[in-house]
This record gives sequence, structure tokens and C-alpha cells, in this order.
Amino acid sequence: MSTTKNGFFLQAIRCTHPNCTCECFTPEKACIRTCESCKHGWVTHALDKLGFNHVFNLGMQVEIVQPNIVFDIASLMLYGSHATPVRLKILLDRLFSVLQHDEVLQVLHGFGWTYEDYARGYILQVRSCFYLCLKILL
Repeated sequence: MSTTKNGFFLQAIRCTHPNCTCECFTPEKACIRTCESCKHGWVTHALDKLGFNHVFNLGMQVEIVQPNIVFDIASLMLYGSHATPVRLKILLDRLFSVLQHDEVLQVLHGFGWTYEDYARGYILQVRSCFYLCLKILL
């Protein structure tokens, strides 16, 4: 287990695909949402963090969630993406709802998202162009 610069603990996310022995999701260089070692997608690795009992729990109970677990799950949704699918955003909204606002900001900033981008559902590309143009002018 290692620690990020935000103070979150990172834990390997193993693959849940039947008969797969991959112990840790490693993103491919060409397609960062695919595991380099086993070639399975990030979703099959995410199920390890969620656990099957959470998939079938359809109640509206709120469980205590640790920020490092939210960070791991958010990494699978936000890392390398510029938009969030609506259904995944709803799930992440439920996880964020039990965290403090500053913890949510730490998670989002860890993947290059602002709170406004997350609320909108996508990262504005204009912002990065603006900064690039600003650097060229200065």
C-alpha cells in the first residue's frame, strides 16, 4: 500500500474476470482504460473495490465510506477522461455525498478536474487552450 501526495492510501485493484490472475490494474499507454497486464477493461478491476454484495444492495442505506476507497473508485471513472457518463456520475455523486467537501475537492483535483467541471459532467477544453495561449504570449 502506498500514499499519494493528497495523503490517500493506494491499494492494488485486482481483476475480477473469471480465471484471471492479474493482481493490479496497470493502464496501457495507448488505451489507459485497459489493463496492460491482462488486457481486461477497468470495469472488471473496479468490481474488486465495490464487492459483489454492493452490486446487489438496492436499498437506499448510506454506508460509511473512507476517502481512499472513493479515490480508488473515482480514479477508474475520472483518470484520463474528459467526460463522465450520467449513470457513473450518479454513483460517484452518492459516494461524494458522504465525504467532506474538501475531501471531494482533493479527489477531483487529483485527476485534473475542478468542482465546476465535475458538476457540469465534462472538462471544458477551452480552459487548457486558454492557458496554452497565455503561455505563448508571455
